[in-house]
Amino acid sequence: MVKSSEFHRSIRKKGKKRGWYWTKESEGSHRIYKDKNGIRYPVPYHGAKEMDEGLRKKIIRDMELE
Repeated sequence: MVKSSEFHRSIRKKGKKRGWYWTKESEGSHRIYKDKNGIRYPVPYHGAKEMDEGLRKKIIRDMELE
């Protein structure tokens, strides 16, 4: 499993190549990413807590990071 903070670091690194960038934090526990076409994608952020593998894979697939 991967920590939420580590996953967000990898999103910023891989996402930059695909046109994704971090726009803001929502009022809840999500960070909002936006692509070059204006599509927004909220990703949960819980710091040092482990992120569920299924959710992590879904986000990677939806954002086309791999």
